[in-house]
Amino acid sequence: MHRFFIDQKIDIGDLIYLKDDDYNHLKNSLRIRINENIEISDGKNNVFECSVKEFCRDYCIISINNRMETDNEPICDITLYAAVLKGDRFESLIQKCIETGVNLIIPVITSNTIVDLDEKKKNKKADRWNKVARLACMQSKRGKLIVVNEPVMLNEAICVTKINHDSDYISLVCYEAEKENSIKKFLMQAVKMGIKKINIFIGPEGGFKKFEIENMNKAGILSAHLGKRILRADTAAVQAVFYTAAFYEL
Repeated sequence: MHRFFIDQKIDIGDLIYLKDDDYNHLKNSLRIRINENIEISDGKNNVFECSVKEFCRDYCIISINNRMETDNEPICDITLYAAVLKGDRFESLIQKCIETGVNLIIPVITSNTIVDLDEKKKNKKADRWNKVARLACMQSKRGKLIVVNEPVMLNEAICVTKINHDSDYISLVCYEAEKENSIKKFLMQAVKMGIKKINIFIGPEGGFKKFEIENMNKAGILSAHLGKRILRADTAAVQAVFYTAAFYEL
């Protein structure tokens, strides 16, 4: 069954309305018909089996039938601080990282960030990114609706992780110049300590500047490598999220 998300509290027996993009996707792209079943999530890991009851001019009526058991969400809570990339590569990063298990994406602007974003562009980009995120959640049948925040400066992101840094978190920056410490080493330590909240920093095209790495290390963000090969930024993000989620699950 195909999954949709709705931003409201729902329960068995309710009638809800799908509108706008969801309505168009259900009716015209998926060609779902009356009495066919779909899945609806409230975005908070509450998933229900539903059926289409009626098509109207610009919306359809959905009946909530049964609550479904779901275990699609990863065991660990991964927040990805990813430098904004040029072109459509950041949208691909969002899609693949949601499929592989990220819980929150915070776009970051660094010294080497190529994309120029003013306040108007930030808002427009965030809207577009969240549409991509929503579709990725639907496709991968996530129970939660994953959010992409508006971009922040790297220093601001570092301050946030420093303020929130406690025994419940581990923060890592994937850095190609790191030779000794792998992401595997730190994840093994996290599992032994019972830590399930992971912050991962990924740099832009050209990577982080050395002083940025030093600032992150001073704030308690640990440098880790992802292996012997140099990866593109979007590839590194997907690999880091996938490896982290899989490390806890498999």
